[in-house]
Amino acid sequence: MSRPYTGFDQNAKGKRAGTEKLVQLISFLSGNTLWNNGTWTVRPMNNPNAKPRPSVHGTGRAADLSWRKDPKRNRGGSYEDAVRIADFLVQWADLLRIEEIHDYYPAPFGRGWRCDRAAWRIYDKQTIGSAPGGDWLHIEISNEFADNPGYYDQAIKDIFSGKATASAPAPAPKPAPAPKPAPSVTPAGPLVFAYPGKPIKIRSRNSDAVKLIQAVLKITADGKFGPQTQNAIKKFQESKGLTPDGEVGPKTWNALFPA
Repeated sequence: MSRPYTGFDQNAKGKRAGTEKLVQLISFLSGNTLWNNGTWTVRPMNNPNAKPRPSVHGTGRAADLSWRKDPKRNRGGSYEDAVRIADFLVQWADLLRIEEIHDYYPAPFGRGWRCDRAAWRIYDKQTIGSAPGGDWLHIEISNEFADNPGYYDQAIKDIFSGKATASAPAPAPKPAPAPKPAPSVTPAGPLVFAYPGKPIKIRSRNSDAVKLIQAVLKITADGKFGPQTQNAIKKFQESKGLTPDGEVGPKTWNALFPA
């Protein structure tokens, strides 16, 4: 379903909590293969071939999410990871109030998705700066929830509890993995959530992971790992033939979030 596109309206005084929360959640869901490369900043648009205009970054409703490898901070991934996240954002664009996505990487001039056409457009001339070859996605959201981090927390929980309705069907998996990185815009298959690296258990502080687990188990998703969550995990483990220890290690994680 198409929606009006806002674009630049006015500069914000600083970062907006809803935008920052959505970016944090996208990075988490990507397994940190995409990371926050910048949100609010007041500057002109980065397109030398267009008339000078203020950037939507100044509104506090835009973010750049890079997939560039950053070994020092153990983050970054591949272009395929970026395509997977872009597919996810389009699939849930109405719920997440996504208005625009720029993908700078593919030749000849990148591609863009916008809510007012509800479709991707592969550009045949210089329309967005830093294309081709840019190693990040640019996303914009509407004003509606840009100041409401709680909305995005709930939206992600609703997606993984099965309560939410997608804007578009999930893309079909590719028959074979693409080279990494690859200048392809073929759907990259379902989103795969990386195991956080250590077991999630009682008193775990990884609240985003706990909320996601709780949402899948269809219990109160408050991010607090207490006895109710532990018991729900034990029941889930028993149903999958796993050791019912009430902790989410790699085997239980992969059962909760299958590839």
